Amino acid sequence: MTFISMEKIIEEYGAYIFNIAYKLSGKTEQAEDIAQETFIKAWKHLDELKDPATLKHWLHTICVNEFRMRLRKDIRQKTTYVDDIEELEKDGELLVNPPESVIEEVQAGEDVISMRNGCFLAMSRKLSINQRIVFSLIDMFGLSIQEVADILGITPKAIKGLLYRARMNLDSFFQSHCYFLNTENPCRCKAWGVFFQTRNELQTYMQDKILDYREKGYNFDLEVRQKLALYYQQIPDQIPKREWYQSVIEQFENK
Repeated sequence: MTFISMEKIIEEYGAYIFNIAYKLSGKTEQAEDIAQETFIKAWKHLDELKDPATLKHWLHTICVNEFRMRLRKDIRQKTTYVDDIEELEKDGELLVNPPESVIEEVQAGEDVISMRNGCFLAMSRKLSINQRIVFSLIDMFGLSIQEVADILGITPKAIKGLLYRARMNLDSFFQSHCYFLNTENPCRCKAWGVFFQTRNELQTYMQDKILDYREKGYNFDLEVRQKLALYYQQIPDQIPKREWYQSVIEQFENK
């Protein structure tokens, strides 16, 4: 594969892979590094790609594996990668894909919506690692259950179980906290300005906190699930800086 072809791959998939890395890692600099390494590894193994039609899926897999590898190397992360497959497959039987319906949204200005999006992304990072990967790839990027099963190397039923747990954990948290789901809830988004001034105590508490809907005895709520699905789908993509594209392309110019 020539350099020009690799450049085209970066131009076509750069933003897409960067956004996957960003929604998994939660940090712009980490996302840039993960995405760059994804393309470097793709370039090194490009001859192994037998079917060009599978390129996008192949890049997904490299990106997710790079993210997981970096977590393993970070001794500060207490990460469990292997879930109980039998439990996950049982949970998968409970997965509900609610039908699309017209949802009345709470009206808000762009600044408040931006804060809401930031809050939603932050809380998705409070999922376990595998839940976060599955939720991000399926509910935020539209991959199929089978595609994600292939990436993680576990059964589609186990993927359904991870997706079920991820959805229930987020639904449980936002159902009792988010103003956009229930205007009686205490959060008003603009209060985040005050929160950022006094957040150290909460940050310490939440640093190692993983969401678990079972702690609250939360039960499935169709309306909450529909609203959250809509809001997560509306979160805009981040656009990598033009300098990032150039720095990645330069990696191949110098080879």
